[in-house]
Amino acid sequence: MRFTLLLLLPCLAAAQDEAAYNAYNIPDTLLTGADAVVRSREMTFTVSSADNAVLHEKRAVTLFNGKSDYNKLILHYDSFNKIGKIRGSLYDASGQFIRDIEKKEVKDQSAISDFSIYEDSRVRYLEVNHDRYPYTVVFEYDMKFHDLRGYPTWDIQSYNTAVENSVCRFVLSRNMKLYHKALNINISPEEKIEDGDQIYEWRVHNLPAIGKEPYAPSAYDLLPCVLISPDLFQAERYTGSMASWKDLGLFQFELSKGRDKLSPQLKSTVRELTAGLTTEKEKIAVLYRYLQQNTRYVSVQLGIGGWQPFDANYVEKNKFGDCKALSNFMKALLKEAGIASNPALVKYGDDCMDLSDNFATVAFNHMILYVPSQSTWLECTSSSLPPNYLGSGTDDREVLLITEQGGKIARTPALPPAGNLKRSFTDITLQNTGEAVVAVRSTLSGSLHEWYRGAAEYYTPEELQKEMQKKNPLPQAYYAKLNILPSKDAPEAGLEYEMRVPQFGSKAGKRFFLPVNPVNALREIPPANEKRVHPVAVHKGFVEQDTVLLHPPEGYTVKVFLRKIPAFPPNSAPIRARWSNRTGACCLFAGWKFCRCACLPIGTPNGAIFTAT
Repeated sequence: MRFTLLLLLPCLAAAQDEAAYNAYNIPDTLLTGADAVVRSREMTFTVSSADNAVLHEKRAVTLFNGKSDYNKLILHYDSFNKIGKIRGSLYDASGQFIRDIEKKEVKDQSAISDFSIYEDSRVRYLEVNHDRYPYTVVFEYDMKFHDLRGYPTWDIQSYNTAVENSVCRFVLSRNMKLYHKALNINISPEEKIEDGDQIYEWRVHNLPAIGKEPYAPSAYDLLPCVLISPDLFQAERYTGSMASWKDLGLFQFELSKGRDKLSPQLKSTVRELTAGLTTEKEKIAVLYRYLQQNTRYVSVQLGIGGWQPFDANYVEKNKFGDCKALSNFMKALLKEAGIASNPALVKYGDDCMDLSDNFATVAFNHMILYVPSQSTWLECTSSSLPPNYLGSGTDDREVLLITEQGGKIARTPALPPAGNLKRSFTDITLQNTGEAVVAVRSTLSGSLHEWYRGAAEYYTPEELQKEMQKKNPLPQAYYAKLNILPSKDAPEAGLEYEMRVPQFGSKAGKRFFLPVNPVNALREIPPANEKRVHPVAVHKGFVEQDTVLLHPPEGYTVKVFLRKIPAFPPNSAPIRARWSNRTGACCLFAGWKFCRCACLPIGTPNGAIFTAT
């Protein structure tokens, strides 16, 4: 009887897997808009002390196409956090077992960033594929943490992914606390005590897929997740708390304490640089330029280095540092000049969330500097931005100011659409052969100038032409002249170039058909969606003003046609044209670029003719 039972157990487990992973058992409500369905996921995080925890996760996901990444497992670790055994298996559409994942399929490699000269971060990477959809991938792993700088977030759902069953469980010693906050879902944990441990458990079932739409709000405003933070945590010999933003700020302040000392030589340099300057604004600008000209941004992150800045002497000696080290160095320069400043933790990138007043969490990946007396923000990793311009990666979002009294929430300045401006004047001379000379003069400001400022700094003339050619909508064009002129003191850049275009337009009989705005046409138009669910959120507004001067070949005049144009947005300038008999040119001003231009033989009525449908 005993042997019979042992033989039946694997068969019973296989039958259970087959039923659980059969793609045809998924409810129809979960299939709509889903590239993948999470059949089951169990995440358990067991915390034994402020610096010791174990994460166990097992997930089974059915994939219907290659648009999701659920066939991949990517685990980051370092010298303080270790990954245990990774297990995985593959099932077909009906839930039939295909094979187990072999150990040799798991890749282990360095996770050093392109901008980092040294990190102790590594990654284990596993990708499982099958030749026929749908199929199910099961991953299971353990990870040990000996340096807790926060607790993992329970990311319940990704875009275009439905969830059949998922559970998140946190197990803590009786004397420990945690804080939690649910986003975009009404859910609370079940709390209980077992064997002296506190257990918090969240469960969800049958969540339909959430589609990803262009110009949608941030994922933090749409996707359900639960943020979880520790009361106490320990990183190396430093102990901190996330009971409040004040406490988290005090921890960060303690990490930086006493690390802003400058050498006597550098102190003397600061005094020389600021001698004769009467305003703090002038002193900030001079010292910021010194920072930019004498340091460069690289990342050095070992252990606590992910949180703690290298001291000012390190940056002074080595002439480089990461965002924390450079911000701390700039803070030391300003301090020597008698100007107080505060580092600020910020989330860099388009996807960021507002900070809740009553819930602190690790929501940052970057550091900048704030000078309160002048309401001035400094991006200390940039070697070319003007003072008090952060750039589009950290604008208009809440940050955590680090002060001696603790953390304080503040907000960085927004980049209004009117400040993100591009003015262009394009002069086109067309030959009878169809060849054209296109000369462009542009002034760019705000977010629209940032790429050009960086390109002028980092690219050689040859590299710049190659990169500009990638952005060039005109085929087979080549640059006869190309210059970028960034402003030193303002977030602006000038752009001048001249192109030779062998075949500018298309000829049909006696007519040339030409693009009206060939170098700056509106191309990024999202597809029509009559069933849109999410509101439209324009994260980065901008204004573009284009003037195009067209010189047709001798013996030709101009006729302008408008393509089908949607209703003009409020307060937009309509497209208009002006024909000059004196110069024989057509000058068009376009706020929107939906038109084309045809050069017609002499004899047709003079003037620009517009037709709209």
